Amino acid sequence: MSIDDYLDLLNYAKAINDEQWQADLLEQLKNYEALVEEKKQVDSVRALWTRFDDINGLLMQLFDKLREHEDTPDSALWKERIWELKMERIHVAKQLQARYIKIR
Repeated sequence: MSIDDYLDLLNYAKAINDEQWQADLLEQLKNYEALVEEKKQVDSVRALWTRFDDINGLLMQLFDKLREHEDTPDSALWKERIWELKMERIHVAKQLQARYIKIR
């Protein structure tokens, strides 16, 4: 929910004189910034895992191409792309590791 939603609910809770609900909403508003930051971190980790999975998928496709057509002129380009993707995967894995294990 957005902060506007919380404020609308707070106004409604005041209108119906529900003090407990008002107190709960005020507590949630106090913690809103922390919740937003936590959601950003969760979304960031999801994006990293998605990129990690995408890289693995691309690597599998390139390895299949190499296995089927190793002697084609494009094989050198595929090998170079595999190397780039492996390096990117290492970079993404380090970012994930830093978020989960808190080491760099």
